[in-house]
Amino acid sequence: MKHFLKGFAAVAIVLIISLVIHVFCNMNEINLNTPLTAIASAGLSIAIYHILIRNEKK
Repeated sequence: MKHFLKGFAAVAIVLIISLVIHVFCNMNEINLNTPLTAIASAGLSIAIYHILIRNEKK
């Protein structure tokens, strides 16, 4: 259950960051590339998840 919550936290962090970036870009009329944004979000979520579980006892 701890891994699920840590994964959920990682995704929540990335979604908040993505929301801020998209709002900023939309206000300045900058179009973002959707496939590239999705790949970057997925990679960042995985990286944050691995950072969160790095120091766990196995």
